[in-house]
Amino acid sequence: MVSTQKQTDTATVLSTMFTREGVAFSRPEEGWKMLAEHVDKHKYWLSEQLGREITWQEAVFSWYENVMIPLKRVVGGWEFRSAFPNQNLGDLFLAVSDHWYFLKEENPDVDPQTVARSFVTHFGHGLSRWFSRFLLT
Repeated sequence: MVSTQKQTDTATVLSTMFTREGVAFSRPEEGWKMLAEHVDKHKYWLSEQLGREITWQEAVFSWYENVMIPLKRVVGGWEFRSAFPNQNLGDLFLAVSDHWYFLKEENPDVDPQTVARSFVTHFGHGLSRWFSRFLLT
């Protein structure tokens, strides 16, 4: 497990990097720490997959390319955002990322669009929720 100080340092670096991306949280300190945990879990998973210890910088880059960008494409779209009109992008990103993790347990090849539709279907509001249900069937 990561120490509290290391987690805080990691969260600070991530907040500096991703604030420009429009990522914001309803509770910033907690949100950035949770995002740091996501990167640390990705680092562990990637090290296991590659059979070697990867650096934190490699983990951040891989996480950004393989998790952040694909999810940002779907979470940032108006269809998705209209189902969650009062939510911050960062809060949504963490929630959808967690949802993706659980869906991957059933289907390792599940794509970000399917994850987003599933998330909207289960947790969204308004017409987007019903439209997503139609798309998933």
